[in-house]
Amino acid sequence: MAKGKRRQITLEDVARHLGISKATVSLALNNSPLVAHSTKIRVTEAAEALGYRPNYFAANLSKGKSDVIGLFILEGEEGACNWALSSSWMFYNPILKSVVSTLSQKGYRLQLEVISIDGATNCGVLAHSIQDGSLDGILLLVQDDLDYKFLSIAQRMQFPLVVMNAQIDLDISSVRTGNELGASRVVEYLVDLGHTKIAHIGGPERDLNALERKSGFLRAMSAANLNVSGDYVKLGDWQIQSGSKLARDLMALNRPPTAICCANDHMAVGAIRTLQQLGYKVPEDVSVVGYDDTEMCVVVTPNLTTVRQSLEEMGEASAREVLRQIEEGTVSTRRINLEPELVIRHSVSPIA
Repeated sequence: MAKGKRRQITLEDVARHLGISKATVSLALNNSPLVAHSTKIRVTEAAEALGYRPNYFAANLSKGKSDVIGLFILEGEEGACNWALSSSWMFYNPILKSVVSTLSQKGYRLQLEVISIDGATNCGVLAHSIQDGSLDGILLLVQDDLDYKFLSIAQRMQFPLVVMNAQIDLDISSVRTGNELGASRVVEYLVDLGHTKIAHIGGPERDLNALERKSGFLRAMSAANLNVSGDYVKLGDWQIQSGSKLARDLMALNRPPTAICCANDHMAVGAIRTLQQLGYKVPEDVSVVGYDDTEMCVVVTPNLTTVRQSLEEMGEASAREVLRQIEEGTVSTRRINLEPELVIRHSVSPIA
């Protein structure tokens, strides 16, 4: 054993410490009705004190495979996910389709569940799914910026798990897109065309995608030595109506912007609609950029310049990563960052 490296505590260690059989310890930790409640408490406390961490792969040898992967969509604060809304579904749908396709090729089925933050953090929905043996792995599609320490059980049990759409502090594999990079490229493109009065319509304040896109916008503006007035940064809710309202607010300013960066395509479509209603020409008077490259971009006039993030690739990469962990019997961490692409259409023009 290498010097300074601690030996992993086993079931035998816990059993020896308590003077009971290994089988009793195993049954107690799995909450078996065959073991007295007082014994379960003794075993649980001893396991915690000794630092015993159950190993998913070892346990799975006796339980067998379920051939089911759980995909949990973690909704936002106070049920704010709205994942079935059209703007949200255009984000989730390509991810789900590619996950299902990739898993089915390997003979796995998908179990889909939308859970609340309270269900994940306080009710232990994910912990129960990990411990009951009904799933071979988990994909967690996250939305909000919050404390993800409730996932530490996956680390302790070495359970196959991949976080989608974010990179969290825990040593857990993740797949995400470069939101900051995409937003930065939008600003750089507008600056190259002579724009200096550039506004930003973002998403909900705790949404991870919205936070990263806003950060990329502000970073690129700073790099271009452009000051950003607080009046130029608005927070929407991803819907067309909020893009319409906030564009109206921006154009009512004493110094209205010549370009508006929207954090998704729906809000950009709303902004274009309002600008045209107010008598502005897009892009001659005001340029508008979206984000996501949904089908909305080519049905609005003018066609929308936007940022394409490969959501299908996110789903496929996430599914392949959880399958790798299962097949190799290891949860060695991988961070996969997908690069966005600026798609230039007709809603942006050089400053007059």
